Amino acid sequence: MNKMSKGALATGLGVALLIGGGGSLAVWNTSAQANAGTIVSGDMGLKAEAASWTNSAGTNVTAKVKDGTYKIVPGDSLKFTQPVEVTLTGALLKAQLSVTDTALTGDRTFNAANYTVSAVDIKDSSSKSVIGQELTQDGRYTASVTFDFKASTSGLSDTNAKYDFSKVGYKLDQIASSSD
Repeated sequence: MNKMSKGALATGLGVALLIGGGGSLAVWNTSAQANAGTIVSGDMGLKAEAASWTNSAGTNVTAKVKDGTYKIVPGDSLKFTQPVEVTLTGALLKAQLSVTDTALTGDRTFNAANYTVSAVDIKDSSSKSVIGQELTQDGRYTASVTFDFKASTSGLSDTNAKYDFSKVGYKLDQIASSSD
């Protein structure tokens, strides 16, 4: 073999070894862990607790309303109250509490002229409405609605009538942060 062939062969073999990992062209290097931690998401919750009904005399009639044995008469009113507990866990978490079925679309057979129904409201401990307000921390609120059977109802109007409140509910929605 001549010198030129031997040189080319040696160069080719050296390049092949370097490419194949048989040698190294690397300089020093080192590494370290970031220690960035773990991201954990928050939570939010809504719990409707045991509700109660009271009549215009202030008597708790919850069991009788639930089983259908309480019979309202003209001049009486029934007030529904229910504690609602909100849990907000997370940095920068904001939410709004609302009432579902605000139109009270449940079945009703009462003549509209013979009763009034207040809007369903949810209030804080200072009796301030929180519907549509920005909530930023856990809280316990009270939902309520009042049904008044007007004393001016005449004759036997609205005997055996009913008004269904069973579709009323509550909803808690996160308010998206402005950075989204």
